[in-house]
Amino acid sequence: MLEKFTKALERILMPITNYMNNNKYVLAIRDSFTIMMPIVIIGSFALLFNILIFSPTGLAQFKGFEWLVNYSSIMSTVVTAGINCMSLWIVFLMGYSLAGKDNPAKLLHALVATVSFLVVSDQENLLANLGATSLFLAFIVSITSSLIFSKLSTIKKIKIKLPDSVPPMVSQSFNSLIPAWITVTLFGIFAGTLFGTTGLYINTLIYNVIQVPFNQIVGSQLGVSIIVVLSQLLWWMGIHGHMAMNVIAKPVRAAALAANIAAVAAGIVPKEFYTLAYVHLFTNLGGSGIVISLALSILAFSNKSEYKDITKVSMIPLICGISEPLVFGLPIMLNPIFLIPFVLVPLITANIGYYAITSGFLTAAYVESVAGMPLGLQQILAFSGQWQALLMIVIVIAVGFILYTPFVILSNKTNSQGYIN
Repeated sequence: MLEKFTKALERILMPITNYMNNNKYVLAIRDSFTIMMPIVIIGSFALLFNILIFSPTGLAQFKGFEWLVNYSSIMSTVVTAGINCMSLWIVFLMGYSLAGKDNPAKLLHALVATVSFLVVSDQENLLANLGATSLFLAFIVSITSSLIFSKLSTIKKIKIKLPDSVPPMVSQSFNSLIPAWITVTLFGIFAGTLFGTTGLYINTLIYNVIQVPFNQIVGSQLGVSIIVVLSQLLWWMGIHGHMAMNVIAKPVRAAALAANIAAVAAGIVPKEFYTLAYVHLFTNLGGSGIVISLALSILAFSNKSEYKDITKVSMIPLICGISEPLVFGLPIMLNPIFLIPFVLVPLITANIGYYAITSGFLTAAYVESVAGMPLGLQQILAFSGQWQALLMIVIVIAVGFILYTPFVILSNKTNSQGYIN
């Protein structure tokens, strides 16, 4: 029965996973967000510092610290550059990635994509449309400009030839001049025609028709629950489920974080629950599958010395949210005993988190969570010092402990492969 189940999962999930791991456009999106992560963290922490230290309601309200208000604009500028220009940096990074590792004109590919993106954006509110609301436009422009520019660059007749004495960098720029000009001009003609006939810019159409529905579906309670289940099933099969699902989830989480930051900056309570901080607290606390709860249950109830030894070695990584030593060392992977709780626990805690945030008990995060930080410190920073976040850590671990324990007791009767003796 288990073998049939595993093969069925492979038939369903492996093609999807292979596609995501081999499609260059999907990889470009994933890699661009990964590179962008430090900038997002800097921007979100700048907002936190601005609120806690430099604003009139923070440290600056106290006598002797009033001068700190003068530096508030610096933090606001960091937020603007790091968060509110997110799509601009993504389109550049994707253009660079799509050019290919060995392409000497990678930077030019990135610049052409960036200029094309700016050409088709809303010229009347340009700065306001460089953030997360234009992420899907960034994806489309990066991919399209890369295809057009790459194709034109192969046509020798439109290349400008310079003498061999000219430095390679200068020669390369002139060789690409006409392909770059045609690419940018095509985007300009498209944007001008669209605006001239409809009075709309393409970023408005894409945001309303594609991005908003996509974010609402993926970032809904049901959408997040499906992502959690698929991620855990992939982990159980030996595939890094979190990374595999990030192609779909990262843009949605980035948009949610940007929306929360904008809300806080406007003095409004942030409402978007599906952020990386939510993931680190409610679905990946102590490692994917909330396996820190499994580790504690093993230490308390397992009579297998090898389980306890592996768990003890894995505890420090688990405290920092790294689950691989336990998942592959125990193993949880392809272990029939732990399949059900490994999927069920994060699914339940994810929904606990959803209700905790949407009910107002825990305010949605507007600070990007930093992966690898110790449990507790990570959540208290990401949720801006809310004591509720610490309480939720206890609740999530306790729920996981209760749900994992019957299976740990059952595993006492199994062999090393997880089958009952």
